[in-house]
Amino acid sequence: MSARAHLLGCGYRLGERREPVAALAGAVPEGFAEYRVGTGSVFDLYRPAARQALDRAGIEPRDVGVVLYASETVTGDPSAHGSAAGLMRELGLTRAYPVTVGFSDCATATAALGLAASLVRDGGSRHVLVLSGDLVRTVLPDGPLVLDGTAVASDAAAAAVVSAHEGGWEVEASARHVDYEALRTGGPARNRLVGLLTAYRTLFADLWEASGARPGDVSAVLTDNAAPDGAGLFLTEAGFTAEQLRPGDVARNGHCLGSDPLINFSDHSDDGRGSRVVLVGSGAAHLAAVLLRKVEQG
Repeated sequence: MSARAHLLGCGYRLGERREPVAALAGAVPEGFAEYRVGTGSVFDLYRPAARQALDRAGIEPRDVGVVLYASETVTGDPSAHGSAAGLMRELGLTRAYPVTVGFSDCATATAALGLAASLVRDGGSRHVLVLSGDLVRTVLPDGPLVLDGTAVASDAAAAAVVSAHEGGWEVEASARHVDYEALRTGGPARNRLVGLLTAYRTLFADLWEASGARPGDVSAVLTDNAAPDGAGLFLTEAGFTAEQLRPGDVARNGHCLGSDPLINFSDHSDDGRGSRVVLVGSGAAHLAAVLLRKVEQG
C-alpha cells in the first residue's frame, strides 16, 4: 500500500538587491513596483531557502533521500555539479541523491512538487527536498521584462519538504500538461488563446480525475505572478470563481519564475483560507497543478 505524501514545510529567499520597476526602459507593468536581483549564484539563494524549509518541516537533513533541483539555471550551468555537491555537504544532506528537473519554464517547481509526492508514495524516498530557483540574467539574457512587458522577473529561490510523515498539507493529487502546438513559432494569436484554454481545462480535468475533488471543494488557487489577469481568465474558464483566486505579492516580489507558487504558498499557508488549496505553475506551453489538503491536527 502506498504511503501518503505531505508537504511539511516551505521556505524561500528573494534576491538581495531591490530595484524599482520604474527605472526599466519601456512601459511599467501594472501592479509591479520592484524586482529582486541576486548578488551571488543561485546556490546562494538555495541555501537559506532550504534551511528554512527543513526547519519548518522538522526534518533532519541527513534523513532526506532525494533533492529535486527544479531550475532552468542549474540545467544549463556546467559548474552546477560541483556547486550542488558543495551545497549538499554544507546543509548536511549527506544521504541525498541530486536530480534536476527542467524544460518546463515557470511550471517546473510545481511539476517537481508532484514528482516529489510520487517518490514518497511509491517508497522511493521518505523525505524529498524540492529546490526551485533561477537567476534572470541566466535564463532571460534580454532583461527582466517578460511576456511582452506584462511582467517583471526576479531572482529568487524556494524550497519545499515532501514527506511520508503525517502533518502539514497532504499532497492529494497532481497533474501536468504540455500544449506542444504552442511551442511552434507563428500561428494566429486566436489559435494560441484557444490552445491555452483547452490546456487549462485538460490540466484540471486530469487533477479532478486523480483526486475526486471539484473546483467548488477548493478554498484558494495560488498561481505564479506572471500576467495574473490572464491566468485569472483561464482559471475561471476551468471552473474557478474570482473569489477563489489568490494573487501573490506582485508589487514586492515581482515574478519569481517557477518559484512563485511555492513562495505564495509559504506566505499564505496559515491565513485560514480553508482545507484545500491548488498550486498552479504556468509557462508558455507547460502547465502543472498540485492539490493540497490541510491535515487536521487531533
